[in-house]
Amino acid sequence: MHHLKKFKTLYAALLLLAGVILFLYHFPPDQIVAFIGVENSYLATFLIASIGGLTSVFSGVFYAAVATFSSGGANPWLLGLAGGVGIAIGDSLIFALLYYGVQDIPERWKQRVETVRRRIDQYPAWMIYGGLLLILGFSPVPNDIVMFALVMLGFRYLKIAPILIVSGITITTITALLGQSLSAYFFG
Repeated sequence: MHHLKKFKTLYAALLLLAGVILFLYHFPPDQIVAFIGVENSYLATFLIASIGGLTSVFSGVFYAAVATFSSGGANPWLLGLAGGVGIAIGDSLIFALLYYGVQDIPERWKQRVETVRRRIDQYPAWMIYGGLLLILGFSPVPNDIVMFALVMLGFRYLKIAPILIVSGITITTITALLGQSLSAYFFG
């Protein structure tokens, strides 16, 4: 019983993921989009992305929804735009929460962070921000982990905000196009 209490978040995430998989297994993407409506799929993508930015648990659900909406007939470019802006909003909220929450970090962490910050400062800005764009826009790394690192290293929000928007649109559009391609491949 103690085991259930200790890992309740993990079990809840696995249960949610299993539920989404079962739902997608029983209902084809075109039926889901027909039920929700194409226009509402863009709003749903935006809302799931905004909320999904608050936790790594929902990111899998978000990408599954984007692929499903795209394969069901929604425009992948509009899904990318709606989802990307939603991701940027969610990441911005995480950044703000972390910014005000990490003021009281242990002294030993401050020394390690300062060492990493000095190493990063040796690289030109274009390389740092380009790397950040690659990490956020093309990799499955949870954005809240990256936001934590950026806050700890003292990055300013206004410098990373454009990267959040562009990378969010990029990863969502890639997911939507992939969902559309796989649907055409599997469902003819």
